[in-house]
Amino acid sequence: MPSKIQAMRSFWGARLPRRIVLWVFLSILVIEAIILLPSIYRRRQELLANLSSLTAARIEGGLLATMPLPSETELLPHLQKLIANSVVKGGSLYDASGKPIGTFGESPALKGGSLYDASGKPIGTFGESPALSIQQVLATPNVAYYDGGTGRYDVVLPIQPLQDRYVLIVRQDATSVQRELLAFIGRITLLVMLISVFVTIATLIGLERILITPILRLRSDLLKVGQAVRQDESPPEFDSLPVQRHDELGEVIIAFDQMYEQVSEAIAERKQAEAALRQSEEKFSKAFRASPSAVLISTLEDGRLIEVNDSFLKLYGGTMEEVIGKSSTELKLWASPSYRQDMIQRVRERGEVHNLEYTFQNKQGELRSILFSAELIYLNGKACLVSVANDITDRKEAEKALERLAEIGELAAMIVHEVRNPLTTVLMGLQSFRSLDLSERAQLRLTLAIEEAERLQRLLNEILQYTRCQKLDAAELELNEFIGEMLESIRAMPSAQGRQIEFTPNQTVHVLGDRDKLKQVFINLISNACEAIAEGDMVSWRIDRHPAKRTICIQIHNGGSPISTQALSQLTQPFFTTKSTGNGLGLAIVKRIVEAHQGELEIVSSEAIGGTRVSVVLPYLRISEAV
Repeated sequence: MPSKIQAMRSFWGARLPRRIVLWVFLSILVIEAIILLPSIYRRRQELLANLSSLTAARIEGGLLATMPLPSETELLPHLQKLIANSVVKGGSLYDASGKPIGTFGESPALKGGSLYDASGKPIGTFGESPALSIQQVLATPNVAYYDGGTGRYDVVLPIQPLQDRYVLIVRQDATSVQRELLAFIGRITLLVMLISVFVTIATLIGLERILITPILRLRSDLLKVGQAVRQDESPPEFDSLPVQRHDELGEVIIAFDQMYEQVSEAIAERKQAEAALRQSEEKFSKAFRASPSAVLISTLEDGRLIEVNDSFLKLYGGTMEEVIGKSSTELKLWASPSYRQDMIQRVRERGEVHNLEYTFQNKQGELRSILFSAELIYLNGKACLVSVANDITDRKEAEKALERLAEIGELAAMIVHEVRNPLTTVLMGLQSFRSLDLSERAQLRLTLAIEEAERLQRLLNEILQYTRCQKLDAAELELNEFIGEMLESIRAMPSAQGRQIEFTPNQTVHVLGDRDKLKQVFINLISNACEAIAEGDMVSWRIDRHPAKRTICIQIHNGGSPISTQALSQLTQPFFTTKSTGNGLGLAIVKRIVEAHQGELEIVSSEAIGGTRVSVVLPYLRISEAV
């Protein structure tokens, strides 16, 4: 019972029920008023018509009792006698031509009148003159005039004996009609009020069960949701959800539950986003601090430093306390003020700059070449720059050294070219000496000279080949078929005599490569492998594939003595060799050819693998079924 009373108090204390009840009550009043106004008007017309009919009936009865009608001179006195015995106490009589005959008294119901003949000519008046004129009567039959303020009613009385000869317009006292009409309005108003109160109470009772109580429960649930969200609590038990409703309010309650779930999910996502943002900020802070590039945040206008990392401090040669809050001008960072002006102008135009080369000056006054990038940001509404500076002084010096090496390489190629031509002439001259009759000792020296000249010619050719850019005449090759075609010629090489070369084919593998240069690679690798083993030993040659990387690996393995670690790291360097007859350019050329094919050359040598394994890794176009 107390809970019911509390519910009723909440109900009556709510603003919405009061507004709804007031709106329903006023709506009923307006509707009843719209319906009853015509009824009040009809009732007034009925009362006025009854008043006129009663007056006309009494006058007409008196005239009929004294028929035939008196003359015009006697008609007005006669009507006055009749009216004296009726509610009509006065009037005016006119002849048919409208000439007034006379007037007579007035009655409590009749305050005056006018008598006209059939043509509208006035005959006479009595008492108060009617506001209704003969012209209005002749223009609009059955016209009447009612003045609610004075209680007067003007009307033409339809008296049968006077028909077609006279027109009698009377002014009647209609105050009794007003009193009756007021009483009628009072009764109707009371009835309307009773109906309005009944309908309002019925509506109120229905609203309390159907609308207001569910809304109050929903409001309570909203307050619970707000508290749960604010205090990050578990979802509360809702009062509105257990009630199953199949209407719009039920849809609102379901939408409320869905909204709470969506809000909960959004809050969880926001917390995750905040956690991710914190992690991102931590990562950014760590990356900012640990970046090998000098990173600094400064104001746009005066270049005052807000934040810098350790790499910047290392580049500048100062401490955090020495640079934070100081401007770039005060620190003399820019070798020339025009550098910063140029950078600021570019930033204003584009919002950022990338990889612009400037000259900085560190704390010790040393000039450093800097590759500078910056982007415009806003911190607390203030324009700032996030800048990244990379010291490229050492790199530029290395580039200059490379340029000098390139010049030396070009000079070497020119020297080789200039030496090779006279060497060819010398070799031709030495070859011509073979036809001479020389002593055995001279023949021995001649042979040695020719061999050294030929070795020098091969060296010069390989130097030229190494210095040239590896331009490929690439075409699609099937590796198994390609190796099979060159296998017999490789087995016939002098270095392969007495050695076994075993090739294990794999799936059909297609690569994009230069046939002649790849042939040079494999001839060189097989020749080296054969030279590393004794007669009767075997060199294995196989193809492995790595689909995940879309590469194939051509492996050449020999079982010779392992190469030392120190020598292994230098094998592909120019002019390094472990053979007495080698010139150290073979593997260097092989490496350049493989890299020109977007591949890799790998050399592994140890007791664990039983010798040396050379791998050529190349990207493939496609792999078909096994062969």
